[in-house]
Order: sequence, then structure tokens, then C-alpha cells
Amino acid sequence: MRTILILFALLVTGNTVKAQEYPQRFSLQQCLDFAINNSYVAHRANLNIDEAGQQINESRSNVLPQINASGSFEHSMVLPTTMLPGELIGESGTQIPVQMGSKNELGFGLTIEQIIFSPTLFTGIKIARNKQELQRLRAAMTKEEIIFDVSNAFYDILGSMQELDNINYMIAKQDSLYLLTEKRVEENVTREVDLNRIKVNLTNLQARGKNMRNTISQQKRYLQILIGIPVEDAFEVDDSEIKSIGISELRDYSQSHNRIELDVLNKQREMLELKIRNHKMKYLPTLSAIAATGYQFQSDKLNLTREPWYSSAIVGVRLTIPIFDGLGKRSRVKQKQIQLQSLDWDIRETRQTLSVDYLNAKNQLEIINELVQVQSGNLQLAEKVYTQTMALYSEGLADITDLLETETSLHEVKIGYSIELIRYKKTEIDLLRASGTLEHLLSDTKK
Repeated sequence: MRTILILFALLVTGNTVKAQEYPQRFSLQQCLDFAINNSYVAHRANLNIDEAGQQINESRSNVLPQINASGSFEHSMVLPTTMLPGELIGESGTQIPVQMGSKNELGFGLTIEQIIFSPTLFTGIKIARNKQELQRLRAAMTKEEIIFDVSNAFYDILGSMQELDNINYMIAKQDSLYLLTEKRVEENVTREVDLNRIKVNLTNLQARGKNMRNTISQQKRYLQILIGIPVEDAFEVDDSEIKSIGISELRDYSQSHNRIELDVLNKQREMLELKIRNHKMKYLPTLSAIAATGYQFQSDKLNLTREPWYSSAIVGVRLTIPIFDGLGKRSRVKQKQIQLQSLDWDIRETRQTLSVDYLNAKNQLEIINELVQVQSGNLQLAEKVYTQTMALYSEGLADITDLLETETSLHEVKIGYSIELIRYKKTEIDLLRASGTLEHLLSDTKK
């Protein structure tokens, strides 16, 4: 029995671990695909769609009959007194006080009301449907925001990893230089102060490497929050993509005119028009059919027998005609019309903003493309100068100051080249967003 329990526990544990398994290293596309279904923002967007669907059901419920049941019990401590004319008993000109009613009254009722005609009813359903469509558009816009934020965070990590690689590269160079200089100090060829200068540089580089590793850890945790992975779970980024980062041939991105931002504003405009129409229809009458039935018990003694029960039943129609509400409906219509005018200006401004964003991103990408090429040439030149200076230093034809200066220059150029590469990729994302084609970064199954 104990063995069976142990096997069962292992099986359950194994299933739990399997349910939380992630890829060993997340590529950009894997991060994006995971975030689309698991990010906290995506979950909230889906819940907003579900809530809008329930609002449609709420609006539809007014088309169905409204059935209500009621019940009451009243016990009169003192029966109310009513004054009756004396003519009833032959005493004209007098009034006779009479206590009327029963001490105990118990009643049950059932009412049914069905709307026959209401001009605002079906408009309300249309408004609810439009709200659900608006939430779907907002969810699509949220999807673009997720792609944009995750992509930028991913490339921030790659940029930091590239800088850490550069630091490790320079540390390796400093280690080799330190060993060479240490040997030359032992041979009394080089001063000990030169060795100490190398040691200071090496210590600074190691400290920078430690800080950069901490920065990468923080950036990874932020990315985990974005894509919906708990921060306590293991998470690694596929750093092999650093090697594949490079400038590609500039594509001719075309600006899409079917932007989600404009679709959202146009849908809001359509909803405002429906609300204006709905408020105007409130000037029209409404007609509904009603039916009610009930039972009432009256007795001085609370003795629930069959005799004191009395039944009632009514059917009819109710017509409601709005006449004057203090100009409330008129004011509400004016408010919506003003909101509609403001929204029209928002649409115009958004069109202009989207065009400017597209042009800026396109120009920025062209400029950074040139900067990357310049930095690439500078990097090759800096590596060549460093190699030549190192050779001269090994032969005793260059001093340590020249070597350290060329080394610093090489390090700065490598960092500058890495920064421009990351800027190029992030600007490419900006251009994809401005052109309305961010979903191209997703795998085909997630588009």
C-alpha cells in the first residue's frame, strides 16, 4: 500500500512539473507566442470581451417577459379608524367612527409584464453589440502592445548580453596582457606600475561585468512579467540570437490605412451615434402588456384555513407617454453630440500622428542603418589598431599607455556597434508598428 502511495505521489508530482515546463531558452518568437495567450494584459482583454458579451445578454433580457412574485404579512396592533356618514344608519348630519379591516393580513402575488413596443429597446441591444466589437478591437490593439513591449524588452536583454560579452572579451584580453606584463616585470623589462595599471583596468572590467549580470537578471524578470511567467520560475533567453543580429536590406514598408487605432475610434463614433439616437427615441411612447394574480388572507385570528382567502386577477396594457422631463433628454443629446465632435477631432489627430510616426520610424531606420555600417568599419579598424599596438608592445616598441588607450578605444567601439545594432532592431519594431504589420513577428499559428 505504501509503495502504491509513493508511486501515485511521484506521478502527480511529475504531471505538475510537466505542466510548468518551458523551453530551455526562449527565442523572441517563443516569447511573443507565449505572451499572446498567457500575459496578464491578454487575460484582462479577454475578460473585457466576455463582460461585453454578458452586457448583450442583459440588454436582450428586456425583450423577454418580466415575471415577479411578491409576498407580505401585516399584523395591525390597532385597527385604523374610518369616519362613515351617519346616513348609513339613519343619523343624517353625523359621522360615525368605524374600525375597518382585519388584524392579520397575508398576501401573495404574481405579476407579468411584456414590452410590446419600446423604441429604445433594440437600440440598446445594438449598443451592447457595438461595445463587444469595441472590446475585440481593443483586445487586438492590446495584442499589438504586447508584441511591441515584449520585443523591446527582449532586445534590451540581448543588448545587455552583448555588452557583457564585450566586457568578457576585454577581460580575456586584459588577462593575457597581465600575464605578459607580469613576466616582463619579473625580467625587469617593464615597470611594476604598468602591471598595476592593468590590474586596475581588469578590476574595473570585472565590476562592470558583475553589474551587467545583475542588470540582465532584472531585465529577465521584467520580461517574465510581460509574457506571464511567474518570476520564481526558471527563465532563460536564447542568446544565440545575438550572433544573428545584423542589418538587413531595407525593405519598402508601406503604411497601412486599416489601423486598429482608427478602427477603435470609428467604433466609438458609431456607438455615440447610437446613443444619440437612443436618447432621441426616449421622446416616443412605450407600450407593454401586464397581468397580475394574487391571493390574500384576512382574519383577526392567524388561523390559516381555506375560508378567509380571497383571489384576484387582472390583465391590461400600460402606455407611457413622456411629456416633459425638464429638458433632461435634450441636454443628454447635446452632451453626446459634443462628444461626437470631440471624437471627430481625435480621429483627425490620430491619422496625422500615425502618419508622422511612420515617417519618423522610416527615416530613423535609414539613419541607424548608416550608423551601423560606420560602426562596423570603425570596429574593424579598432581591432586592427589594437592588434598592431599589442604586437609593438610585445616587441617593446610601444608603451603601456598606448596599448591601454587602444584597448579602451576598442572597447568603446564594440559597445557602440552593439548599441547601434540593438537600436536598429528596436527601430525596425517601431516601423512595423507604425506600418500596422507588427503581427508579422508572430508565428503563423498565432496570427
